[in-house]
Formats: sequence, C-alpha cells, structure tokens
Amino acid sequence: MPIPKPHTRPTVSVIIPTYNRSSYVIEAIESVLAQTYKNIEIVIIDDGSTDDTRERLKPYLNQYKDRIKYIYTENGGPARARNIGMKAATGEYIAFLDSDDLYYPFKTELQVGVLENNPDVALVCSDLSAVNDTKILDEFHLKNYHKEAYADIDSTYDNIYSSSMSITKAGLSCTSIPKDWTKGWNDRKVYVGDVFDRYYDDLILSTNTVMFRKSSLEHVGLQHEPYSLFEDYEFVLRITKSYRVAFIDVPTYKLRYHANQISSARKKPNGTEILIQKHNNLIEIAEKHGLNDVQYYSRNKAVVDKKLSGLNRSLAIMLMTKTKNSKRAREHLKSCAAHNRPEYRLWLLTHAPQLLRRAGFKMGKLLDMIQ
Repeated sequence: MPIPKPHTRPTVSVIIPTYNRSSYVIEAIESVLAQTYKNIEIVIIDDGSTDDTRERLKPYLNQYKDRIKYIYTENGGPARARNIGMKAATGEYIAFLDSDDLYYPFKTELQVGVLENNPDVALVCSDLSAVNDTKILDEFHLKNYHKEAYADIDSTYDNIYSSSMSITKAGLSCTSIPKDWTKGWNDRKVYVGDVFDRYYDDLILSTNTVMFRKSSLEHVGLQHEPYSLFEDYEFVLRITKSYRVAFIDVPTYKLRYHANQISSARKKPNGTEILIQKHNNLIEIAEKHGLNDVQYYSRNKAVVDKKLSGLNRSLAIMLMTKTKNSKRAREHLKSCAAHNRPEYRLWLLTHAPQLLRRAGFKMGKLLDMIQ
C-alpha cells in the first residue's frame, strides 16, 4: 500500500510593484518574510525606479533567491506592473502589497485559511489599519470609513454579505494576533456572499487587502492598463461579478500615510487633473459594467442611472468650479438628463458669469442645509 504524500499547502505569490520607494520597500518585504504562513514567493516589479532601489534590494535577492523574484521594467504604471507580476507568479493564490505599505504577520495565514475552507470563494479581503511612520492612526480604517461614508444607508456587513460565521467556527486560528485583540477574537467574523451589486454602487471593499485564486484570471483577465486610477477597483469588480467573495472582520494590512504620497517622485498632473481623471475613469467603469451590460442594466436600471448621473453631476461641478470649462460641464449634465436626473439649475449656471456661478453654488449649499 503506497504511503500517502503529506499535504502541501498552497503557495501564495505576493506582488510588490515599486517606483522610487527605496526608503520603504525593504520594510514591505520584511513584513512578508515575517508572515506566520511560510509558503510564499515575493514578486517585486521595479517599475523603472531611478533611485537606489536595486542596490537596497541586493542583499535580500541574494539571501532569498528561492523566495524572491525581481523584475525590472520600464515605467508603465501600477496596472502594468501588477500584470507583469501576475504573469510571473507561480502560486495558486495571489496578493498585492504596495511598496510603502505593510502586512500584519497573520494576513496570509488567515486569508489562505478562508480560501482553503471555502472552495466556492475566489477572493478574500479584510479590514485594514491606517498608519504613519511611527504609529497606528486608525486600527479599523475600513469599518470607520463605512460608518462615515454610508451613514445614511444600512451598510452593516450582515446586510452586505449573505452568510457569516465566527473566525473560530470558520476553522481559522492564528498564533500572532495582537494581545489586545485576544479577548474579542472569537467574536470576529468571516462574511461570504455575492457582492457585485453593492460593490458596483459603493466602494465597500479594500482592494489593498485582497487575496484571490490565480485560476480566476483565466475568466476575468488582468488589470486594465489604460486606467492609471481605479484600475484595482475595476479589476476586483470583475472578480465580484463572476465569483463569491469573503471578508474577514480583522485588519490584516497597514496602509501607510506619508508626505511622499503627496509629492511623489512619479511625475503626476496637478490635483484638479487627478480628480477629473478619477471621475472619468469611474464613469467609464460604471458604463462598462452597468450601462453596457444589457442584462444587468435591464434588471438594475435605477441603480445604474443613479450611479452615472451622480458621477456626471460631480464631474460637471468640478469642471465649472475648478477649470471654468462650461462646455465640457454641459456634456456631463446632458448625461444626467439621459439618466432621468436633469440638473436644470446647474445647466443655467454653466451660462452664467463666473462670479454669479460662485454665488449660485453658495446659495445652493445654503438651501441644502436649510432643507
């Protein structure tokens, strides 16, 4: 009788895109090496760094030849860098880590456990903590964001996901949880469900924290490289459209806030242009997955119309106030009308002088406060 082979747990490929982050990337790598789950490969995509990133990485590349891959490429943006990483990944599961952020030591262990115990789930994500270089600023950053951003709607996890169970009942255990979490550990939950409808409407997931099955790429494809903003949201949205996802009510990721994010070494347009580009990308994504999906739009017309009219309205106001481009603003206001939400007052303001336009916005805000 043959001796059964020992079960080998899946390999996780952690993809770290980096661009001129030599002062942070080593910490990011060390947070992966410190994971309680050890079957990990690290794939570093150097997106054309011009600082000393390569020199700082050399000791790690020499010491961990069997665990770290380093790929240098011409600067092409975050989506292209992640796509190169996903193509090079050999693991059954894939996760991302921005090179100025960190993992909690138990991230991989918990998320692998969820995917192993839930074969119908393609992606697992979690809460995350906001940190700076010295301390934790907001431990449950996503949950607190939800409370503020969606205070007017019922956005509890029990209403977003179709089922839940405690972490212990889900078969998850961890030896590295913070001591001050131990008391409430058994009360924390794993949620599972189909969340595309809700994710299309509201940004309820943190794309930083995801881990997903590499096999799902055969169906959903890679990230859309022309998007330089919200490329991660659109990618995860595609996964949620086809598969069930899980959420762990525990922060597993540390999102670092630092001065260099504002004055990044990567050449960027000014703040107004970034905001306009964000809205244009969000409109294109909402049209692609809502309006242009005939079956989905027929079932969810009100949701899609509300989403697109809101995005077009916001962009029109931005164009009117920040760029004085009334002609472009009117194009987006036409889209509001096309989605059954005409904006007559804003349309009139696009024809008004700038001074009168500002007065109109101030009066509108005052009326909103009174109402």
